[in-house]
Amino acid sequence: MDTPLDDADLTAFLEGQDSTWLAEQLMLIADEDPITRIRLSAAAGAESAVEEARGAVLARVTGHSPQEAAEDPDDGDPLHRALDLLDDLLDYGFEDEVGDIADEAREVYTVRHGEDDSEHLARLHVLADGEEED
Repeated sequence: MDTPLDDADLTAFLEGQDSTWLAEQLMLIADEDPITRIRLSAAAGAESAVEEARGAVLARVTGHSPQEAAEDPDDGDPLHRALDLLDDLLDYGFEDEVGDIADEAREVYTVRHGEDDSEHLARLHVLADGEEED
């Protein structure tokens, strides 16, 4: 099989697999990807996921380079992925905690990068203030 599976074929394959095998595969991924591990922990209701998410988001805000992100916006921007993590935590019931993390991250962002018109800062405003984007 030289051609990659499309999403529908891969989904069909995964749906047919044993749950133990799927759990093993997810754990392999989670062991190598902290964001995935935090997502899975939050989905399981682990309160520790909140502090892990805080650390991941703040590290990515601190390491973010607006100039690099503007040059290549489709390169898998780590800050964008961290903000997606906060969206997931909202879905798992951590609304207050996400607001606190986003408020702290927004403050760090503005100190490091200023009040810019970036999508990142706009998302932090929405997450911190609990408002819907227009």
